[in-house]
Amino acid sequence: MAGLTGFRPCDALIAANLSHAVHLPSSPNYPTLVNGSWTTETQRSPWCFVQPSSSAEVSKTLQALHSAGGGAGDWHVAVRSGGHGSDNQNSITNGLIIDLTYLNATTYNAATNIASVGTGSRWGETYSILQEHGVSIVGGRQSIVGVGGLLLGGGVGWHTPRRGFGCDRVVNYEVVLASGTIINANASVHADLWRALKGGSSNFGIVTRFDIEAFPAQNLTLARRTVSEEYTDGYIDAIVEFANLDQSYWDNAINSVTSYAPGHGITMTVAEVNTANDLNTTAFDAFDRLPALTPSVRQSASLPDVANVQAPELKDKTPRVGGGPTTIANDKRVVRYLFEQHANLVADLNSTLGANNFSTILEFQPLPAWVADIGAQRGGNMLGLERSRRNKLYYVLGVTLLTPASQDKAAQVYQKISATGEKVKAFSKSIGADEEFIYLAYADAKQDPLGSYGAANVDFLKQVAHKYDPKCFFQRRVPGGFKLDRVG
Repeated sequence: MAGLTGFRPCDALIAANLSHAVHLPSSPNYPTLVNGSWTTETQRSPWCFVQPSSSAEVSKTLQALHSAGGGAGDWHVAVRSGGHGSDNQNSITNGLIIDLTYLNATTYNAATNIASVGTGSRWGETYSILQEHGVSIVGGRQSIVGVGGLLLGGGVGWHTPRRGFGCDRVVNYEVVLASGTIINANASVHADLWRALKGGSSNFGIVTRFDIEAFPAQNLTLARRTVSEEYTDGYIDAIVEFANLDQSYWDNAINSVTSYAPGHGITMTVAEVNTANDLNTTAFDAFDRLPALTPSVRQSASLPDVANVQAPELKDKTPRVGGGPTTIANDKRVVRYLFEQHANLVADLNSTLGANNFSTILEFQPLPAWVADIGAQRGGNMLGLERSRRNKLYYVLGVTLLTPASQDKAAQVYQKISATGEKVKAFSKSIGADEEFIYLAYADAKQDPLGSYGAANVDFLKQVAHKYDPKCFFQRRVPGGFKLDRVG
């Protein structure tokens, strides 16, 4: 049993008979919990962890933290679902981390066609359980990513072009408010909170369960095609062509990754996925015409299997530096400029770090205009995509630091990535190809994804936050992530 620690919030949890769920630095599980975040930069050593195993224990936790009092002490709370957020989003040093790992049940009600998924679940496990019932849901592409953070940030998945963001399919949220009160938010009860949680992140309470409308499970087809740098022009054409396909192609999705790796130089890899199990789709023809470095075979596989194929890169905890997502119009000029800037960054880092000490990633995701309509038809979300009626792409630029020597220069690399992003913003704005939207689930600490939703949505979110958290617990005591108090 945990003893008194001298740390006010941890002692409050122990006094509330939660000692069985509290893990102090002396606890055997503490190092494993510290390592629970996905990269070394996001791993923090808090005063303690608490791992509630039910919504009732989450309620008890929040009530105990209120009883710990305020004062001038500088302690805070972080809340962690899967631990794949950006730096400081779900980890902390001066305070405690509420780890929701044990809220991981996934069930399916055939009578209502609703999947109930705990916020601490991982997408791979959830997909596998639902597959046994012959159904699936819109969710993450990687099996090891947590459910909670992804859905509260929108939730892009392979099925998004046809079925919308993951948040668009949520029919009910079970939420524990700062007071400890457990409520449900849906179209009939607390409808304002239901809508606010569709992209509003951790500003209102702790979501413990998502009730999600399911659809019949079907195999996907997957092919991964890697081409060399000499075919950059054709590859850029293929990205833009795919992102301009009309809605009749909504069963098709891509994930495009341009990367530099030691010994391989710059290569381009596209994951081609058809969610209708169509082995003969023509959606990827522009990519498939490019000579591949390795044989590419289109195969049929279940969603759990496809999620596992996409996951290996997230299991490596090598330090990463990234700039967060930026959205642009689907304009060939900007895409080409991005490829040029990525090549310039690689050349710069070759000089700064050495060719064998880093790798890069420039990832593109199409965001077709009609996805905004899907959200509107399902009660609306907070993302604000309806303000721009053109096809878009969002990209993420990042660097992995492979050696201790390069890791010592992380701040310098971050500065270079940020400067590259500013160049791209300026160029896209100069030709009218800039877009406001920032995808929160991938966002970097320096970005303002909530502000990118538009003034009307920000005002609505602030009203809802004040209504359900009038003492601003989730704005001030839980400072990590993206907070409405910090939006102008």
